[in-house]
Amino acid sequence: MTAKNEESIPSAKLKEIENGKVVVKPNNNKQQLADAPVKKRKFPFYLFLSESAILVLIIVCFSLMSVAPDLFFNVYYDGWIYIIHSPYPWTLVLIFAIPALALLNTYFYIFGLDSTHRGKIYIVRFLSIAALITLAFPLADAPSSYGYSVPAIGFLIGMYVFMNYCFVSHIVLKTYLLTKKETIKNSLFRKAIAGSPAELEWRKYHTFSGYLAIITGVLFIQFFWLLYHVFIRPSIVRKAKRKLIINSLNFEEDVNLTTVALDIGISLEETIFLLKQLQLKRQLSLEFTRYGAVLKEVRKAKWFTFVIQEKYDAFLTKQKMTEYELKANRFIELTERIKLKLSDFRKVLEIDENFSSNDLLLLLPPKIAKIRKPLFNIHTHIFFNHDQALLLREKITKTFVENGERIFGKKTPKTPAKTKPKSTK
Repeated sequence: MTAKNEESIPSAKLKEIENGKVVVKPNNNKQQLADAPVKKRKFPFYLFLSESAILVLIIVCFSLMSVAPDLFFNVYYDGWIYIIHSPYPWTLVLIFAIPALALLNTYFYIFGLDSTHRGKIYIVRFLSIAALITLAFPLADAPSSYGYSVPAIGFLIGMYVFMNYCFVSHIVLKTYLLTKKETIKNSLFRKAIAGSPAELEWRKYHTFSGYLAIITGVLFIQFFWLLYHVFIRPSIVRKAKRKLIINSLNFEEDVNLTTVALDIGISLEETIFLLKQLQLKRQLSLEFTRYGAVLKEVRKAKWFTFVIQEKYDAFLTKQKMTEYELKANRFIELTERIKLKLSDFRKVLEIDENFSSNDLLLLLPPKIAKIRKPLFNIHTHIFFNHDQALLLREKITKTFVENGERIFGKKTPKTPAKTKPKSTK
């Protein structure tokens, strides 16, 4: 039987669907998952009870130590060294058990605690720190029957410093986490494991900041991390985003900003806001369209990256620029050198011999360049302001176009028989 003579035999299920006996229900699993309530973590009674036990042990141990230090340690001399002996296990509890438990609870607080429960645990730990600091002062006034020796004083100071280290460790980070609703993985350790290359470029600062927080917390320089995380890191991330957005634009071409936002991994509103901010600061010249933006000019030297330089060179090759416009563009390129010997400058631009360099500076916008003869130097140099040149690119081009004949003179071709005369349009 050929394919043309074959008859399609519908299945029984298809017939029931056509007759309306079977109703096909849409798959609402995704909607049900979205509407499902988010399970919150239970209150960590272990953490609360252990922190409360630490508070009680600190109060009991330091109170007993201020009244009867003999319960904790004795100091005696065996002929060549002082030995600190503890007849009771209180010292071991005070030196090892309490600080170890405090460090373990600090780890749970930072990495495993829900954001809604941080406040209660933080209050108990803060009371423990306050008790540790205040109850240590009565130890300086020992009972009259007991006098502290030099080894005993050193032992007490070392124990006190070690306990303070264990209790106060990461206190700045813990205080910072009180103001955040997210977990530490979302607020600090948001690793750049997926996304576009542009998105990974600025997200790497989140991971770096998280590791820096933990390291500086252990080394007790958390205030430096706080300065970095609150002030320095946001500016670095913002600068990286701006650089990526500018690199995504093209000169005199409409670029869809939605595509740019998806590629970088930020919202469209933030992309438009950053571009408008740069435009208001006169660092970019942009024209916003319905769906995108057209880059006209980059006016700040730090945004004129290697990618932008390549795009600008490609843009210039497409343009039918006049000879004077090319000279103006070459002048702006020369300003990147900051300074140049005046004779070389005139040679590169092919300035007419009868035209004075001072007259050229008078025609150009102010603060673009100045002529100086450095001390102990026989040559005169011209010094440029590259940022100002980029900012006033249009005025410089206009100056060269309107005064081209005066600056460069009328040049006749070397072989007039073989070349065609240039258009004067």
